[in-house]
Formats: sequence, structure tokens, C-alpha cells
Amino acid sequence: MIKGLSIPVIANYTNEDGTVSYKNPIVADHAVSYGISWTTSDNNAGYADNGIQENEKGSFQNGELTLGTADLPQDISKRLLGSKVGEEIEFGPTDGKISVQEQVYDDDMSSPYLGFGIIEMHEIDGVTKYRPIWLHKVYFNIPEEAAETKGESVEWQTREITGQIMRSDQADNNLKHPWMTDAWTETESDALEYLLWKGGKTYQN
Repeated sequence: MIKGLSIPVIANYTNEDGTVSYKNPIVADHAVSYGISWTTSDNNAGYADNGIQENEKGSFQNGELTLGTADLPQDISKRLLGSKVGEEIEFGPTDGKISVQEQVYDDDMSSPYLGFGIIEMHEIDGVTKYRPIWLHKVYFNIPEEAAETKGESVEWQTREITGQIMRSDQADNNLKHPWMTDAWTETESDALEYLLWKGGKTYQN
């Protein structure tokens, strides 16, 4: 049974003449929830002798990822959405200047293609195991904005963002346009290393 969720990972997706690679994998904030829905083509049944004789099974078309995170800080938001971070600006009175770095959402913004991973925690026959999931090609939509004022006690508010899941451009002897891969590990740290490796992490001896 699933009993937990942790550590979303993103990495830049690159396609060079059909050769797909990933680079710059990072942990993308903290996982609160996630969900995936798939769109598939319809089954196409062929009938004979008053029954189904052949059936062309439905195939993957696309998917939608819904990700809940603790927050979407500026550096993560920039990676997810392709927004621009301008130079640091100063404003305010001369004896107490305030310095900030703006994030700009404008017509130049374009959500990049990314690889995306996340870790499910399972309990199987009393033993905790981890299932790292890798989505091969995803782009994220601009999230909605919402917040509520603080009352006498804190009611924690989280962020939610959706992404579109696509087939990878990779097509070779091993893989034909994959959209999802998973594995099983004994520890969360091994699951995280798997996702970082899928995202292009390199190791030096």
C-alpha cells in the first residue's frame, strides 16, 4: 500500500536529432501530493460470428500531471515555467534602499520541456519500499494564484501546478517513445539517486 510521497525532481530535456538527454537535475521543492491521469485512444473492436474476434487496443495519447508542493520559490518557478528573472533592483528612500529580484511573466515566457520524477513510499508485507517514477517529457502550465489571510492559528496553504505529459522523442532498439519509467528501491536515498541519474547526474571516480 502507498503510505507516503517525497522529493520531486526536474531536469532539462534535450532532443538532438532524435537523441534525448537530460541535464541539470535538481530537487524541485517538497512534495505534498501528486496525481496522473492518462488519455488513451478508444479500443477498436472487430466483430464476427456475433462477438469480438479482433481488438485494436487503445494506446497512450497524453497525460496530465497534478503536483502539490509546499511552495514554488522563484528559482524553481523559473525552471518550471521559463519565466525571466531580471537584474536586482533597488527602490525606497535613499537612507534605506530595498533590494529585490523580480520574476517576470511576459510574452517571451515559454515553459521548457523537462524530465520529472517523484518518489512513492509503499509498505509491502510490513517492509517499507520506495517507487521512484520518471516521466520522460513534461511541460508545466502557469499555476493559479490563491492565498488566505492568517487567523488566530496557522492554516498551512500549499501550491498546485499542472503539467502535460508527452511521449519522449527517443526511439531506438531499447525504447520507443517512452512516457513513464519506474523502479523499486530499498531506501529513499537510493530512489533519489535513481531520479537524479535519470535526470543526467554524472559521477566521477
